[in-house]
Amino acid sequence: MKPLSDRIADVLTASVQGRGADDDPFPTLSEVTSALGKRSFGIGLVLFGLPNLLPLPGLPILCGVIVAVIAMQMMLGKESLALPGWLGRQRVKRRDLLRVLERATPTLRRLERVMRPRFGLLTGAPAQRVLGLVVALLALALMAPIPFFGGIPPGIAVTLIGLGLTERDGVFIGLGGIATIVALVFSAALTYAIIRQLVVFVLQGTGMI
Repeated sequence: MKPLSDRIADVLTASVQGRGADDDPFPTLSEVTSALGKRSFGIGLVLFGLPNLLPLPGLPILCGVIVAVIAMQMMLGKESLALPGWLGRQRVKRRDLLRVLERATPTLRRLERVMRPRFGLLTGAPAQRVLGLVVALLALALMAPIPFFGGIPPGIAVTLIGLGLTERDGVFIGLGGIATIVALVFSAALTYAIIRQLVVFVLQGTGMI
């Protein structure tokens, strides 16, 4: 178990970088998440929220599935993350995760200096169940059929909520709530626009309009 004094960036790096040159370049998700420690919900959300901020093909959808699993376990009142076998056996590219962390670490370091436990009502066990529902909605947004930049707004919201849970900082939970509203409106609007265009295209192709 990682002590609460460990910094988020350090825990994330330890979970992804492995232990040496002989590490598998395609670790399983279980291998990655096993190093997250007792703050696994919060840090897990950060770890799988950040990749959505970069254009890495295929990874956002997988992140959405993982975030959905985290959300379900939060709603059920679980204390730490345990991936189901079928998901834990999935492999990810270590280099992609390391690239995400390299980009994110300077920002995480700056945020770590201002985060602290506050507004505990928003980070306690009862709140975690409610946040699980919020995160579940964000997981659906991450899996929406929006190419390129579609995962950025929900990815930001998931990351902020993860940071707030990890450091028990209700301010970041609040920021995550605001980002969630923006992300859900954005995703719903773009998904509707994309589906509408597809329907029009099909109807035009069949000569119905």
